Amino acid sequence: MTVISLEERLAKELAGRLLGCTDDIAGEDEGDDETLAELGHMRGVADMAYVALSDLALHCHGRREDVAWGIASGAAEDAHALAAIVGDWIEDMEDED
Repeated sequence: MTVISLEERLAKELAGRLLGCTDDIAGEDEGDDETLAELGHMRGVADMAYVALSDLALHCHGRREDVAWGIASGAAEDAHALAAIVGDWIEDMEDED
């Protein structure tokens, strides 16, 4: 059994809620194909959010909207970090198989 940190468990549950997943992703069997598919979907959504927020930040920067640029840029960084974390979870699950 793999032990995950509280932060990882909360991040999984928050990401699941943000993406409309009703299942407790953190509590599922990590070898489950359905869980792997859900994580793949989460990573895809986080990647798309990163691209959209990066575009928004670039637009705000071009219009010299510093506050909006800072918010969009920070959100893009968070989306990128979430995509990387989910990617790591997927790799860990694939390695276990």
